[in-house]
Order: sequence, then C-alpha cells, then structure tokens
Amino acid sequence: EFLALRLANGNDCAGRLEVFYNGTWGSICSNRMSQLTAITVCRHLNCGDGGEIAGDFQYGRGSGPTWLDHIECTEQHSSLWQCQSDPWHPQSCDNRAEETHISCTGNYKCISPTQDIHISMDMFLFFADKEKLRVTGGEDGCSGRVEIWHQGSWGTICDDSWDMADADVVCRQLGCGSAVSALSEAAFGKGTGPIWLEKVHCKGTEPSLWDCPTQFLSNKNCDHKEDAAVDCSDRPRRPAKQSERVTTPVILCIILGTLLCLVLAILCRQFQSARAQKK
Repeated sequence: EFLALRLANGNDCAGRLEVFYNGTWGSICSNRMSQLTAITVCRHLNCGDGGEIAGDFQYGRGSGPTWLDHIECTEQHSSLWQCQSDPWHPQSCDNRAEETHISCTGNYKCISPTQDIHISMDMFLFFADKEKLRVTGGEDGCSGRVEIWHQGSWGTICDDSWDMADADVVCRQLGCGSAVSALSEAAFGKGTGPIWLEKVHCKGTEPSLWDCPTQFLSNKNCDHKEDAAVDCSDRPRRPAKQSERVTTPVILCIILGTLLCLVLAILCRQFQSARAQKK
C-alpha cells in the first residue's frame, strides 16, 4: 500500500528519496533510475517540473528499509505510484550507496517552514466529510486524539500551534458541538501511524479542517508524543438498548392486535343486538 513520499535530510524539494510503506519510512534504490523518473518524483511532490539525480550523496545515508528498486517512469506517468518497479522488499538495495538522492529544479512550489499552506483537494485527496476525520483514545467519538485519513492510512496531527480555534473546527466538523479544550502532548495516548500535518492555523469559523491553513509534515521535527487532541462539548447520542428498541415486527403486532380487538368488539355488539331482537 502506498502511503507517502518525501525527500529527507535536505529540504522539501531536495534530499534522499524515501517512501512510507508498511508503517515505516524507507529509501528507494537508484538502479535504472533515469532523469525522467526524477522529474516524475518532483512533480509528484509539487516541487516543479524539473529534477535530477544527485550523485554526491550530500543528503546522507538512510537507516530504515530500502523498499523499492528498478523504478522506471515514462512521460505518461504523473505519479511515482504509476511507474513500474520491482516488488516491495525491505532490502531492495545491495548497499546504502544505491540510495536515491534527488534535487528538484524549475518552477518550485516548495513548502517553506514559515509559510502557511492551504490544503487542496488535489494535493491531499481529502474529502470534506467527517468520515475522513476522527478522534480516538477517548471515552466516545467526541473526545480523543485527532486523526485524519490520507493516502490509505489514518495519521495524527502535530500539536505545534494547536489551539482552541483548531479544536472548535474539528468538534464542529464531527457534529460534537464546540471545543471544551485543545489538548497537546498526546493527552489521549500516542498514535502509531504517520503524522500527516503540523502548524494548523484555523480561525475557528471554517466549516471543516480542510479549509484551514496548515503544513504537510515532511521531515522528522515531530513525533507521536506531540499528537494533538480535542475534548468537545457535546456527546454522541447513546444508542437505545435492545430492551428499549421498538422494532418493526413489534409495531405490526400492536397494530394487528388493535384491529383484531376492534373486529371482535364489533362482532360482539352485533351478536348482542341480534339476541335482543329475537327476545
């Protein structure tokens, strides 16, 4: 399952090529990799329309798995996930010297650490519905660690800049009223998946979290001990217990029973009237 792609140990548009797969960031090997594949990576990362493979290994060696090798892209491919490659394997490279380092050029659209970026539907494939947003670790669906669904995986939000305005938007989007508190430092426990976002800056009036300026987390300056959380004012409606539920068959039995009683009452009255006439 493809989850995320990044250029590590440099900046957002230059670094060691890594992919997040099976819960772990790992490197990609450079065997058979062409400049066209490097360009595809840069376009995939929204880093312009040009790129090249760096040969001086200035972005250091990775420490995780080496997930993919022999990636070959064509001009028809707009995403790295569309390109051909060998099957996934945690030891795809023979050694770390085969890891891929890429530098993107051209019309840069990199994320600056001080720049607020607005989440776009095309960039993150988000859908503005509450099914792509949840809170976990709490007593109910209105308090807990905030998680979002992105690229096939639930992930958390870094608590950098996390405040009541952000929490208000989350609570409202979940149908849980307003926020009672915006919690940080993994108040409802640490998550286990990716950390997708950081530096969320909602005004508090946005209809959904997807309308707030934020940054996609592309480096390792946040870990799960900084997972953001919320506690909302409302609570989910308690589902009726089995003993409290009035099901359709029960309703039909009540109606039929009532009609039967009416029919019997009419028949009894007619019988009594006939006997009275005979007397």
